[in-house]
Amino acid sequence: MPSIQAIADSLSTVFTDERYPLGTTYVQTDDEVKRGTSGVDTDKEYPLLKGERVWIFIKATGAIAAGDLVARTSGAEPFGGAPDALDDTMPAALLGVADHAIASASFSWVIARGCCVGAMNAVTAGQYLESHGSTGTAGQLHNAANAAASGVIGMALEAKDAVSTGFAQSYIDVL
Repeated sequence: MPSIQAIADSLSTVFTDERYPLGTTYVQTDDEVKRGTSGVDTDKEYPLLKGERVWIFIKATGAIAAGDLVARTSGAEPFGGAPDALDDTMPAALLGVADHAIASASFSWVIARGCCVGAMNAVTAGQYLESHGSTGTAGQLHNAANAAASGVIGMALEAKDAVSTGFAQSYIDVL
């Protein structure tokens, strides 16, 4: 995957063309993360969003909502994705968590590693997270049975609904 040091547009910009090569990664510094908000709700403060974040440039093969966990689309472009519709998806089959809505057939960035705001089913602070798209709603995360569960992709930093209804600040790593 190519990596770039600077981007000309905001990470929340959605494009109708492939502005950057698909699969390109961008590392957002701790200072940038702490100064920003989340596209899930730009009117709220998310104090647990800290540290570097790695973003990856993708093509949406289905409509993606802010906070959705995005899975690679089977048989499609390796960096094409849609809300994860399965439970316990392995990290290699995931692209990241969308910080903003991305229309189908559009291009934008998702968070592959770092602190983010994710759509949640039932989540407790400090619990490991895995996908819950089949049992719950596509794109949602929920508590994993334990740290050894096969689809663990991160940890909840707060309980669901602590800052935004239906969401929780979390740390994810699908790289």
